[in-house]
Parts: sequence; C-alpha cells; structure tokens
Amino acid sequence: MKSVSFDLDGVLMQNPFGSYVGPRVVDHIHRSSRLAAVPAEQAHAQIRAAIRDAWRQRMRSASFVSAYDWDDIYAGVSRAFGGTPPGDIAGIVLEGCTPEHILLLPGAREGLEALRAAGYTLYALTNGYRKYQVPVLDALGILPLFEDVLTPEVLGYAKPDPNAFRAVPGLIAHVGDTLEHDVLGANLAGVASVWLTPDLPGDRPVTRTDFARAPLDAYLEAARARALYVEFHPEATPERLTPTYAVRDAYQAAQVLLD
Repeated sequence: MKSVSFDLDGVLMQNPFGSYVGPRVVDHIHRSSRLAAVPAEQAHAQIRAAIRDAWRQRMRSASFVSAYDWDDIYAGVSRAFGGTPPGDIAGIVLEGCTPEHILLLPGAREGLEALRAAGYTLYALTNGYRKYQVPVLDALGILPLFEDVLTPEVLGYAKPDPNAFRAVPGLIAHVGDTLEHDVLGANLAGVASVWLTPDLPGDRPVTRTDFARAPLDAYLEAARARALYVEFHPEATPERLTPTYAVRDAYQAAQVLLD
C-alpha cells in the first residue's frame, strides 16, 4: 500500500475558527465579570492576547499535543477573566460549518480524487483535534476520500514530530503548507515533503534543487523567516525546512506525485 497524507487547514480547506468560532468565544468571554464594563474593542484585544499567550506557553513547554486543545485553552482564559467556559467547541465548529464560514480550497477535491483513482490511500494528518476537523471535512463532502483522520490527541504526537508521520501506514509523501510543521516533519520522517504555497512563482511545480538558485532561493528564505513556529523547534535547520517539492495547490501536488 502506498499512502499520501495531507494537512487540512490552508491546504484543502478553510475552517470556521477565524470567522465564526473565534468571534463566538471572544464575545462569550467579554461577558466575564472582569471584562463586562470594558469597551468591546479593548476587551476583545485583551482576550485574543490571552488566548495567544496560553497557546504559546504550551508550545514553549513542548506540550505540543495540548497546544491544540481549544476547549481547554478557551475555558482557562475565560476563567482567568472571571467567566465560565464557552461551551463545547466542537459543537460551535459544527454550527459554523456553513458556506459563509468554511471553504474547499481550489484543487482540493480534484487532487484527492486523482490520487485515489491511481490507487493511493489518503490520510488527513493534522494538528487540529479530530472533533474539530471531522465536521468540516464532512460538511465539505471530502471525508469519504480519507482512510482516516490522524490527530494529536489520537496519536499522542503533533507535527513536526516524525512519529506522527510514521503512524501513517505506507506513507510515501506528505502535503502541507507550513515549513516548520509539514515540511520539517516529513523530512525528519524520511518521506517526500510537498510544500503547498499558493503564491509560488511561476505556474509549474518546483523541486528541492530549484531552491538553490535565484529567485527561488530568496523566496524560500523569506518563507523561512516568516515561519511562526520555528522558535519552538530547534531541530528546524534550513536544510530540514527545504521541501522535496513545492506546488501551488493540492491538484498540482497530486500531479507531482503521480509523475
């Protein structure tokens, strides 16, 4: 069996956290006792900063699995402001699975279906918890294309830990949009890393050797400099942050792997 794994957010889909879940949670926490009299703009800024700080604290302590437990993070922030937990986040995600808040990205279905038709087994390998991701995949109609959805709380590992990738049977390649999670983890696990970056110069896929030449060397270096999570992963050397391939969308990723 040959398998390909895909990251989800920013690769195949847009989830509802940014436009629906986050605002719902922030509005709930704003009603906490310590914030009720604070103007909305100021209060919301404080809440978002507290959520970021709680997430970063878990990342700094290498608690990479718990860093994506949004039920626990949101509840802790709400209690810190004198409030109550905002409720079941998976339920709020499900409420947000509407066309206004979720989106299937260009090339996603076409790429998955092309690989399936060629006999590949597909896995979703994501740092989002299963209970947050499965409702979105189902609403977008692509859940049946996956053999399984592999997530940190199930595996006990979060990307870029190579053990997360080694948990995928027969894995030959992983497609993802973050250098410091997807590319680094796939490289550490010894499988092909396919970096999805929609503004990749040109309209053709790029190989690892192409990144040694201008202007692509500058493009990759700029992306490394923007990488948000490198500070938490000392193993993230420039070589390990260099992908095997770079593509613009999931369909182009499928074409590269089928070639």
